[in-house]
Amino acid sequence: MKHLNRLMALLITVTLFITVFAVPATAADTEKIVFAYMTQNNIPQEADRLRIQKRINEWTVPNIGVEVELVIFSNSDYMTQVTLMLASGEQVDLFRAQGTPNLRFINDGTALDLTPYLDNELKGCVEVLYPHHIDLCTSEGKVYGIREMGSLYVPKGWTYRTDIIEELGIDLSDVHTVYDLTPVFAKVKEAYPDMILIDNTRADGIFEALVTCTDHFDGLGEGTMANISGVAREGDPTVVNVYETPEYRAACELSRSWYEAGYFAKDAATTTATAAELLMSGNCLSIFVGLGNPQIAKQYSNNYGYPFANIPISPSFATSGDNGAWFISSMSKHPSAAAKFLNLLYTNEYVDNLLVYGEEGVDYVWDAEHAFVIPPEGYAALNDVPYTCNMNYYFWGTKWITYRVPGGLTAEEAAENKRQNYEDVSFSDYYGFMFDYSEYEAEYTACKNIVNEYKKALWTGSLDVDTALKEMNTKLYASGLQSLLDAKQAQLDKFMSFK
Repeated sequence: MKHLNRLMALLITVTLFITVFAVPATAADTEKIVFAYMTQNNIPQEADRLRIQKRINEWTVPNIGVEVELVIFSNSDYMTQVTLMLASGEQVDLFRAQGTPNLRFINDGTALDLTPYLDNELKGCVEVLYPHHIDLCTSEGKVYGIREMGSLYVPKGWTYRTDIIEELGIDLSDVHTVYDLTPVFAKVKEAYPDMILIDNTRADGIFEALVTCTDHFDGLGEGTMANISGVAREGDPTVVNVYETPEYRAACELSRSWYEAGYFAKDAATTTATAAELLMSGNCLSIFVGLGNPQIAKQYSNNYGYPFANIPISPSFATSGDNGAWFISSMSKHPSAAAKFLNLLYTNEYVDNLLVYGEEGVDYVWDAEHAFVIPPEGYAALNDVPYTCNMNYYFWGTKWITYRVPGGLTAEEAAENKRQNYEDVSFSDYYGFMFDYSEYEAEYTACKNIVNEYKKALWTGSLDVDTALKEMNTKLYASGLQSLLDAKQAQLDKFMSFK
């Protein structure tokens, strides 16, 4: 028997859409769209893709009059393949800006203006979006895309080995910021002189916790940790070079002091060792992480064989972001149909989970006792089944309607985390700003290469701060940084005039 809660949710959703769209569609009313999405899992066999496509259309055709063709690529190939489809005129109605600035598709006319659909086809989507979330794809008062809803509430955290801390009797009650960790590291280093205390692969988390979440700098479409074209402080919309700010220097000096004390590995800036290798070795105390998933320490404990726990070291601060939006192509012959399907990704549990986990009874089974999905008999893991896209569960729509899995949040934890995402987020003044550097590609690329040359060494304290920052800034300005700062300032001024 199907579990009652999901069946009731499906019936409610069906009723809602029949009400919103007046009457079920007939075959003659059906419009066909192409939905291009991506996977980190294995690309399914053609028969399995068609099987999931059929199951989706069994719902969409009678309820919203839309037939969907699923086109799926790997994450790494996705944007290249979608760009080729768009350029060639091949049908692709609904696509995502995967690792590509949203503004590119807005400014070149590829993205359709969705504003006329917000009160109708996209009404359900708009109603469930996080506060201000629609700003992320708004340009000059018009909405062109919809971002997925992963975790917006993401305090920065320190995840540490509890067995080491407990063995040494270290009291963590006074640890509230990154700076409070210095005496903790000193005690552990004294007891374990050969231990690596900080996983270098997430050392940028130190800078994000300090410069972004504590000092409230917004990278204006980029992060602050490896910023290329300028940042602005909350309350002062002046674009500045982050590498000349005292706040960034202070973070560098902290990392430098930790490196000199031996808390990082000597080769922290150059080693290719992964976080998994370091943490599984038993010789690494901690890692800096985002706490969007409250269960991350539990996952580390399960994955790496040692007990871990989290401590938050900064508040959550939501800054501007410039990619990851779902767009409807301006060349779509059926934009209303595409909008209706986009709406489902944010509101319909059944369709969302078909895309994420596949077909119940074939690609997963429902564990009614624990209320989560597990692999069918004969499969060791959900990643081994004929169709799954579970590693991309947050890449479209909202993760709050995606079924839970063993080891994830409990129902109570999920409810609290959902509340935090809607109610406890602090937003930057510049939330939603997008930077178009298309006229400065050469300067942007040159500056990006310079930032990449220095960033890991600065994050891990591997270079003298004065020397490194002076060299880096000299090279950045010689490569056109001032042009980027000026262009971003002009665009930020225009953005603020619409607020």
